[in-house]
Amino acid sequence: MNLLIFLFGMFAIDHGLYVSVTNVTYAGNDTWEVSCRLFNTDLEDAIRDFSGESVSLRTDGDIKKSEALVAGYIKAKMHFITQQGNELALKWVSGSAENDTVWSYFIVKGTSIDVVENALLVELFSDQENVVAIERDGEKRYLRFNAGVKRLQLE
Repeated sequence: MNLLIFLFGMFAIDHGLYVSVTNVTYAGNDTWEVSCRLFNTDLEDAIRDFSGESVSLRTDGDIKKSEALVAGYIKAKMHFITQQGNELALKWVSGSAENDTVWSYFIVKGTSIDVVENALLVELFSDQENVVAIERDGEKRYLRFNAGVKRLQLE
C-alpha cells in the first residue's frame, strides 16, 4: 500500500497513473468512515462530464463550494451493499485539497458491508484502477476495481 501512495504522489503533476484510493474503516456503533482520494483534475473532468458543471477543486474553499457536485458524483459511482441487497447510503462529511489531490470524507451507517461497487473515473480512463481498503476489528482487506471489475463481494 505504501508503494501505491508513493506512486500516487510521484505522478501528481502530469500523471500517467490513473488510480483512486478509498479507505473504509469500521468505527463502531454501526458506523463506517470512508475517505476517498482522487486527483483533482480527474475529478473535475468527471464532474463536468457527469453533471455538465465546471468546478475547480484546488483549495478547501473550492471543495466547500462544490461539495454537492463532488458528493453527487462519488455517490453515483461508489456503493456499499449489505448481504440482503440493501444499499448503505453515503453521507457527505467534508472534503479537502492536498497538493494535486482531493480527499472526500463520508460516513456509512450499517453493521456490515458485503458488496462494494466502485466505478470512479472508469468512464474517463480505460486504465483507471480503484483500490478500496476495508478495515474492521484489526483485519484489513484490499479490493481492486477497474473498467472490467466494478463490483466485488466480500467473503
